[in-house]
Amino acid sequence: MKNHTSFKIGGPADIMVFPQDLQDLANLLHIADEEKVSLFILGKGSNILVKDGGVRGIVVNLQRFDKIMIESEDENGEAVIFAEAGVNLSRLLNFTASHGLTGLEFTAGIPGSVGGAVFMNAGSFDGEIKDVLKQVRMMDLKGNVIEIDREDIKFSYRTAKLPKGIILGGSFALHKNNSKKIKDKITTLTGRRKEKQPIGVPSAGSVFKNPAAGFAGALIESAGLKGYRIGDAEVSEKHANFIVNKGRAIAKDVISLINLIKEKVKKEKGVALKLEIKIIGRD
Repeated sequence: MKNHTSFKIGGPADIMVFPQDLQDLANLLHIADEEKVSLFILGKGSNILVKDGGVRGIVVNLQRFDKIMIESEDENGEAVIFAEAGVNLSRLLNFTASHGLTGLEFTAGIPGSVGGAVFMNAGSFDGEIKDVLKQVRMMDLKGNVIEIDREDIKFSYRTAKLPKGIILGGSFALHKNNSKKIKDKITTLTGRRKEKQPIGVPSAGSVFKNPAAGFAGALIESAGLKGYRIGDAEVSEKHANFIVNKGRAIAKDVISLINLIKEKVKKEKGVALKLEIKIIGRD
């Protein structure tokens, strides 16, 4: 799994499959149900830590669900774009910018796929997926394709409450704007992210959710943990809410560092940090 996650950490999966279409996916759900085998849906692996023992059951890699299309445009400059779950956010943003469509600039520099972004209501200081999402397309556990309107989804910070099933893609409500202005904004936001975050180093993004008052990174830094290291897992010198893999980190190192951070911040700052990344697999 280390070859399929941005952390570059994780033991083997029992099986990884790459469905090519809806029929493949429906067949897979049927087989998994009959054989009583668990499924884990993998996007770009940018927000997860896989344990060193790997993942039991079937890992479903949706990278072949990679289509983007313009569903509709009107004379008022409003447009709806549909992107499948396996589409990189960066590719979707480039597509919308090149078509002069604004609304997704807040995703600049956010790693991951459309499916993962919808699942966790990905966002930044400039916006969240819920702000532009119009509809989610899913496959339920029986293999039926269903569509869920934005109004029927309960969103919260880095969370979207969806029925059980597999996210197939999302429709996004955008509007026309000057393409150069859009691209300039993307450049500015990307530059800001590179300046403040350890881009280009193996990590899983922000480790903890920001608490109601304050920022997780500031709390971790003020607890004196910036640069603290266990094995090859290190609290980033650039942004304390990132744990980076300095080369050969294993999940055990990262989990030990996470627990240390939680304990020290709770003891010294009185704040119970909650994980933003997902930890999966077996020890």
